[in-house]
Amino acid sequence: MSSLRGLSLPFSQRLEGTRARTVAMPVSRTPRDLDVARKRRKTLGRRRAARMRTRKRGGGSRSWGLLQNLALPQLSFSRVRVGWRLGSLGVVLLFGALLGYAMTEPNFFVHSIELVDTNYIPGDEIYRAAGVHGLNIFWVNPSTVAANIQGVPGVREVAVEVEWPATVYVEVEEKEPVLLWQQGGERVWVDESGNTFPAREQLDWLLPVIVDDAEASLPADARIPMDVVTGARQLKGLRPNIEMLHYDVGQGLSYQDGRDWRGFFGTGEDMAMKLLVYETLIEKLMARGIWPKTISVVDPGTPFHRE
Repeated sequence: MSSLRGLSLPFSQRLEGTRARTVAMPVSRTPRDLDVARKRRKTLGRRRAARMRTRKRGGGSRSWGLLQNLALPQLSFSRVRVGWRLGSLGVVLLFGALLGYAMTEPNFFVHSIELVDTNYIPGDEIYRAAGVHGLNIFWVNPSTVAANIQGVPGVREVAVEVEWPATVYVEVEEKEPVLLWQQGGERVWVDESGNTFPAREQLDWLLPVIVDDAEASLPADARIPMDVVTGARQLKGLRPNIEMLHYDVGQGLSYQDGRDWRGFFGTGEDMAMKLLVYETLIEKLMARGIWPKTISVVDPGTPFHRE
């Protein structure tokens, strides 16, 4: 009867009862169903993470889009190249203008030199030899100027410096004369090394040496033998009263003794010994009452005299 009463209920009520019983009924799953469910959850998780990353990238793209909307200046390599060319042209024009100014400005031209005082060589002679008159300071080479001045007779060493805008400093070391050499009507100075150079003035303290057996003047840049220079200086040092020496190739150096004879001494460094022999011989001659015309101690081992 109960089953018949249940069948006599309306269809809609029977359907709702069935759904209720279906929902309420527990669902039994096999291990395979559980494995499928786990894989599905993993797939859903990966898709969710992918959507999150897509959203994040979408936010970065929007941010970049905002920066683009700000209309930032765009670099153009063609414009940069044109700008550098214009800048280079400007620099070239500037330097060209400066160079043109330096080439035409009178203050950059040399019209004198700053010369350290010299004892014998006139300053105008050094200035002419320097070759800088009217020259632009850009073209003044200190080495060239020094070489030009080095060619002046009597110059030993030269130092040259250049300073803007147009100053040339020159310092000259001169050769010191020790003898006045007179030959063939010409007078030249002789330094301690035997070099000859023009006698530019009268030096009363300088010992003259007159060449008796030569009529031709000395050639340019001639040198006097060192034994002659050394002998003459020794004689002057040992006999300060000697005012003049004579020289010839055969007899060497000689001087006119105040007692009216000529003494011949040759050349070399042994003038002290020769003078000792000379004075000893004179004493012996005076003791015998002999007044010689010449006395020679060129070879001090064999001195002799002529009456």
